[in-house]
Amino acid sequence: MNNLLNLTPVRKSFDVIALRNLYDQLEVNIRGLESLGISPDSYSCLLFPIIMKAIPPDLALEYNRKHEKKQSQITDLTEYLRDEVQSRERTKALVKPHESQIKGSHQYSNKYSERETQQKVHSRFPPSNHNKSFIRASANELLTAAYSNCLFCKENTHLSELCENLSVQQKRDKLIKERRCFLCCNNSCYVKKCKKSVCSFCQGRHARAICFKLENSKKQNSHLDSGEKPIDVKTTSSNSVMNNRGGVLLQCVKAEIIGSSSKDKIFCLFDNGSEKSFIKKNVSRRLGLKNLGLERLNIYSFGSKTPKKQTCRKVEVRLRNVLSGEETVIEAVEIEEISRATLSLPNQDAWREMESRGFRLTFSCSESSESCEISLLIGSDFYWSLTNRIKRLDSSLVAVETSLGWSLQGKCDERNDCTSVHLIHSEEESISAELRRFWEIESLGIRDKDSVSLGNGDEEILSEFDKSISFVEGRYRVSLPWKPGMREALQNNKTVARKRFEGLVRRFKCDHELFCEYKDVIDDYVKEGIVERSSCDSLLNSQGFYLPHHAVIRSDKTTSRLRIVFDGSAHEDGHSSLNQSLYTGPNLHPNIFELLLRFRENPVAFTADVKSAFLQIELELPDRDFTRFFWTDNLNNEPYVLNFTRVLFGLRPSPYLLAATLKHHFEKYKEQYSHTFDLLNSSVYVDDLIGGRNDVPDALRTTLECLQIFSDAGMLLRKWRTNSKHLNLLWQQEGVETEFSETSAIDLRPPIKVLGLAWDSERDLIYFDPKDLLKFLSRKIESKRFILSVVGRIFDPIGILGPFVIKLKCLLQDLWTLGVDWDSELPPKLRHKWQQWSSEAEDLTEIRIPRYYLGELDQEISIFEIHCFSDASKTAYGTILYLRFVTRNNEIDTSFICSKGRVAPLKSLTLPRLELTAAL
Repeated sequence: MNNLLNLTPVRKSFDVIALRNLYDQLEVNIRGLESLGISPDSYSCLLFPIIMKAIPPDLALEYNRKHEKKQSQITDLTEYLRDEVQSRERTKALVKPHESQIKGSHQYSNKYSERETQQKVHSRFPPSNHNKSFIRASANELLTAAYSNCLFCKENTHLSELCENLSVQQKRDKLIKERRCFLCCNNSCYVKKCKKSVCSFCQGRHARAICFKLENSKKQNSHLDSGEKPIDVKTTSSNSVMNNRGGVLLQCVKAEIIGSSSKDKIFCLFDNGSEKSFIKKNVSRRLGLKNLGLERLNIYSFGSKTPKKQTCRKVEVRLRNVLSGEETVIEAVEIEEISRATLSLPNQDAWREMESRGFRLTFSCSESSESCEISLLIGSDFYWSLTNRIKRLDSSLVAVETSLGWSLQGKCDERNDCTSVHLIHSEEESISAELRRFWEIESLGIRDKDSVSLGNGDEEILSEFDKSISFVEGRYRVSLPWKPGMREALQNNKTVARKRFEGLVRRFKCDHELFCEYKDVIDDYVKEGIVERSSCDSLLNSQGFYLPHHAVIRSDKTTSRLRIVFDGSAHEDGHSSLNQSLYTGPNLHPNIFELLLRFRENPVAFTADVKSAFLQIELELPDRDFTRFFWTDNLNNEPYVLNFTRVLFGLRPSPYLLAATLKHHFEKYKEQYSHTFDLLNSSVYVDDLIGGRNDVPDALRTTLECLQIFSDAGMLLRKWRTNSKHLNLLWQQEGVETEFSETSAIDLRPPIKVLGLAWDSERDLIYFDPKDLLKFLSRKIESKRFILSVVGRIFDPIGILGPFVIKLKCLLQDLWTLGVDWDSELPPKLRHKWQQWSSEAEDLTEIRIPRYYLGELDQEISIFEIHCFSDASKTAYGTILYLRFVTRNNEIDTSFICSKGRVAPLKSLTLPRLELTAAL
């Protein structure tokens, strides 16, 4: 209490450090009293006037203005002071780099002092903070002054912070190569000892110029809620960007924004050069604004001919005038960042002048000496509906009345050092890229996608793999394919992993059965040497990476019902993830379509999978520290750290490492088991073996050779399945582990999945299992968005359901042609078609075809022929292949091979051309 009574007063509101110290003293001592059971509001009458005298007068005035209608409490005052301190710290972090860099590039004449120069430059209504020479922008930021050479690309046309000639990764590589600090970029400093502020964008421990999060926000599509599909729009935005010494005010107001969960006061920028309105994503998500769907933007940056595609969420924004209480509702598109810099407000003299003329501004006099961070940009879609009177104050400055209050806009001084223009043009895309590929004639699958050879980068990755792979004590050992420089620069992600694990522990406490299953898996990992106690868990500064993890439960699995998935894509804000630091590697897997066709060639078919395939390959010792994770045997104890010794599922290069290791291993048996080598080299997809032979003895020999080959690699082929009862009996005699025992009831056996298709091995039939589809359809949603999602859930690579699926594709095209919105109600005629199609989906299990082309035919075949039928209509076209065979007894039969159906393109084509296209 004595500390609170003797607070050191702060007289200047721009002294951010002193304000922070004052707030910290308040917070520490108030929490100390709370720990003693004393509520802070119980002594408000004593401490409130003391604290009010300790804060700057302008802040005290603003606080009294905001809380004039209610009795203030200590908690209200501390929350207000906290918000003020944080806002000023963010502004300082954003402004300071520009001040320090640009001030050095502007030389003042010896004729005047700096203060005299500023007084001569800025006349009536100058922006506040006019002694700070940095750039303001309404939708982005461009700097055009005299600069020293850029640290990264060595050009002198921009600041190092704004260099876009190199990617963030290239910049980081350059800093590592030149042994420079990641915070201040000097070569005589270290990050651990550097006192420079954190990144102003993500608050990470690095310079803004090397912020991955900032780079991703510019080029990535927004992370969308699952199931949402984009709506296409066009947007154009142009902004004049003036050096602050030129004195330009942009049309800015302060308004209250009301969300479903809370409300807040934000600064809004009116920009009639933008066709769309934008809101900062973090503001929208924090307030829980109503989701109105998605919009896809094609963004052309200044001077660019190639658009950057970005998909954003559109939300409903409810605004309230802070003076009159009038409410307005608009729509805005979420975007990561509207402006990299803050904008100047009119200074206090201008504020008082406006008040004297009867134009009440929406921000206080104390705020007019500050800069504001823009959270909402109101474009032309709502600009004029919110704009009322415009009063000209002089030749270059106007006062604009809006539904949210009065604002000032225009040039405040005749002198202007530099002017730039930033143009963003977004062109309407009539159909999203996904739908265009779906409908257009160019996406018929005519091109051979597998004809593309490996690129130079892939060849280098494979070459490096061949050099590094080794065989140690019965197992292969591989290295992770690191991108250059990323291993050294990777942050440990410990904070994120610890937080995620604490959430997992809370879930375990609510579901003890889940914890027991989870613990059994981890215990097995430890017992089998898959994971080990980390020797570096106590070394805080040791290099490594911590992986979050969670459970995935598959009720359709007969073994390994619970799988633990490790998140290699997790990362701290502004830092790379482990997956981002590793190469994915080339795709070495066979083509699924061709593999399924081969699966149907032989009378005796068999499948198997590799037990925990990824976990059978060891990691090199230096890479193991990058697979750490938290675990505990007792939910009441502190967690400890384990790390993997094997390749784990969840890392981007894991499928490549497995495929490359298997192919490397198979090469050893090319001469010894040539027949089996050909099968393995072309019929192993990830950890599944899909094959067949002409007779049982050959099939048995092949399976035993496969078992031996995989055993030599330290791997176990298990869950063998076959359509041959004789082969299954021989397997049991040889001790081969099969999927089902002979005593298990056939009707209770779950369907066997072969690359997404169901296989009834007893009857040797393949079909599409609609169980998951029917569960999805049970949601009874009738919209274009939902129908498109249904199409994506039907995996039918060989076209068993061709006639059924084509009806749904035609329905979707009709919805598109009629211009039905994504979430609108279906027209009556199309709704009837959709309901009819949905009702027929229950009968999809009845559509089954023989797995073996010749079925149960036991006669010798004299003639084989492949017959292709193609046809077209105004709505669709397609082709189907049949195998026709004639026996020695002149019996003729046919067998379905595959089919493909497409909806006719929107562009009208003649039927003969469509028929020829179908044949191709």
